Amino acid sequence: MEKNTITFAQNVLLLDVTCINETVYGAKHFLGERLGRKLPDTNLVDWLICLGLDAGLRGEENEVQVLLVADEDAHWLKECEPADLSELDGNACRTSLGEYAFSVVPSAGMVSRAALFNELVQLALDAKEVERLMVVPRFSEYGQELAKTFHDFCEDKELDQADKALCFLMEEPEGVLRCRTDLATYSLLHIWGVSPEDL
Repeated sequence: MEKNTITFAQNVLLLDVTCINETVYGAKHFLGERLGRKLPDTNLVDWLICLGLDAGLRGEENEVQVLLVADEDAHWLKECEPADLSELDGNACRTSLGEYAFSVVPSAGMVSRAALFNELVQLALDAKEVERLMVVPRFSEYGQELAKTFHDFCEDKELDQADKALCFLMEEPEGVLRCRTDLATYSLLHIWGVSPEDL
């Protein structure tokens, strides 16, 4: 991917569609069975607002570029609302934090989804216009490569530069990850209507 083929916004939210369709979907069903009730579909926009708040977004005039990295044959987000990737692609919505603009980035067979995701992370980290990078990877699949990308970026950076990325994970990572981390599970529990007393 050429660096001049993509323009980034000040705030970038990079999501792996397979993470949503397998990891998030699986967690939702596991939790629903444990609680003995059917959990609602994942409201994508509400979840992304929660992630933005967790990443430190404040105010009402933020511009957030949402990049959904997908395998070529992926067309839907399982049990999400909205679910159709073709309807999300190229569209935007106004939220309490500002505008979220969606783009689907398919691997298209030229490169694996994992490699494409990692390359987009590298490009966004290097892009001076990006002040906040929020990442939702399928960490169990390519976490080592992603950890190296963060390590290489942070190695010779001042703390304020190295702090631009926040990686949302479903569980605590093994070892040290050279970026800020947070658990995506808290925001998911919130939008699924699961309280601490339920657990």
